[in-house]
Amino acid sequence: MPTAYADRTLDAYAAYASKASENWGRLRPPKFLRRFARGLRPGARVLDYGCGIGVELAWLRSRGFAAEGIDGTRAFVREARRRSPGAAIQLCRFEDARLAPAAYDGIWCQAALIHVPPAEMRRQLRMLRSALAPGGWLALTLAWGRTRAFTRRDWIPGRYFAAYTKPQALAMLRGWRVLSASVISHDGRQGRWIQILAQAGR
Repeated sequence: MPTAYADRTLDAYAAYASKASENWGRLRPPKFLRRFARGLRPGARVLDYGCGIGVELAWLRSRGFAAEGIDGTRAFVREARRRSPGAAIQLCRFEDARLAPAAYDGIWCQAALIHVPPAEMRRQLRMLRSALAPGGWLALTLAWGRTRAFTRRDWIPGRYFAAYTKPQALAMLRGWRVLSASVISHDGRQGRWIQILAQAGR
């Protein structure tokens, strides 16, 4: 499925954009975001990769970080720009993203790369690592489990999901310095998740 996972997932988000925006707009920034932010220097340049409607991006900017965003759903990008006027927020699919080397001090990726299959996940992680400045931080949230399928019974049906066990997730991050990896529940979102904080090589 070369990019069928992306096409169908983006179609699902477009169809349910209003519902998603309403639900996500009620979420509070997770504790994991605060932990990530504490590790960044004041004014750090940060990328919210898969920013959705921009709730967490706006929170980062409110704390003085130079936060930017990328998302593949037009309605979400429009809402993210409304929440953070003047921020650089790009409409772009993950598969088409091109990031400048060593451009960011931190990358926040919350439940975004859950929508790409493992082979594409590995490519994405290589790109994100290249985009981090030496010592830069990646905060990555993945779905916990063994699902690799399009959803049918879901509040946004039709999305592709790839979940991982903790060992599988850590195997994806070979070459990174993993600072922490935890399986958690209900930190801002329902369900079980793997939260990984990792550092690019110096």
